[in-house]
Amino acid sequence: MALLISNDVTRRVLETADAVDVMADALTQLAAGEAAFQPRTDLVSPITASGDDYGWDDAPEWYGWGSMLGAISDPPRLALRFKSDVLSWKTVDDTVIQSKYNVEPGTFMGFVLLFDTSTGALIGLLNDGELQHVRVGATAGVAADYLARADASTVGMLGSGGMARTYLEAFATVRDLESARVFSPTPAHREAYAAEMGEALDLDVEAVDSPEAAVVGADVVATCTDTRTAVFQADWLAPGTFVTNTTPNELADGVFERADRVVTTDNRPFLRYVIGSDEDDRRYTQRSPEWFETRDFEPIGSVLTGDAPGRRDPEESIVFDNISSGIQFAAVGNLVYERARERGLGVEVPLEWFQQDVRN
Repeated sequence: MALLISNDVTRRVLETADAVDVMADALTQLAAGEAAFQPRTDLVSPITASGDDYGWDDAPEWYGWGSMLGAISDPPRLALRFKSDVLSWKTVDDTVIQSKYNVEPGTFMGFVLLFDTSTGALIGLLNDGELQHVRVGATAGVAADYLARADASTVGMLGSGGMARTYLEAFATVRDLESARVFSPTPAHREAYAAEMGEALDLDVEAVDSPEAAVVGADVVATCTDTRTAVFQADWLAPGTFVTNTTPNELADGVFERADRVVTTDNRPFLRYVIGSDEDDRRYTQRSPEWFETRDFEPIGSVLTGDAPGRRDPEESIVFDNISSGIQFAAVGNLVYERARERGLGVEVPLEWFQQDVRN
């Protein structure tokens, strides 16, 4: 039997601290050649009537397909994550924000197929919503554990959504935090985040009215937004600070250059396919070229294995470019699968539904 696992089940069984542990192990496997993944792949197509021009103004919405694939050796698991969305963008206060939906606004489609690579069997089918947030936050937590100052106690958070919640939970797992400041463009959202996370983590969390007020003076800074415009400026990067992002777009030009050190999940670029538009036209994502270029940063796995040092100096400014990886879904997805199975949660689905007697 395969196990169908909803977001509700994932929410009940998944702890961020446990996800940090399995992500540290998966990243160590990656550095040792015991794990592998394909770079994230996006395929997009403008939504417009046949024969119309595919211009930006003619097609404000695009269809977007995204997929990620990754495998780890211990345990022997492979995960395929895919999502199917209608995408659009709008400018709010000079910031470009992406919106998405599946079929109708308010619903989304993202799924993870989890395989046992010792048999090839499909063992799990998981909604990716809760899993998506925790696997990225857990990776940021691993990096903070090795690269933030040992006495780091304050966090500056830009963003107040699901990612921002798991990032702060992960930081609280690896450091003894005293306070956090959060900025989000919507006052109600940042106030709600401050109240919720303050209570959940027994932490002094303050909602502030500007990005600079949130991050200046913080020991740990995280950008967890849905914007395609930079929200963290280079001159805000202070000695001793650890900064991590969700996408490279969130960091302004000059941040990587100003940092004493840049560490990343992986240096390989995203793959991108565009139907019905100039391949050089990046307007459909509003993403910077850095998303699609090979870089030369230190991989976090080398730090975990000891092939590269952790923090070398209390005054060292370090940026962790938190690039998505398919092994995140293999590691954290398996954690959810095992916990759900142990507790008798999820819906059993006949394995023969996914098998055939015709050779592929």
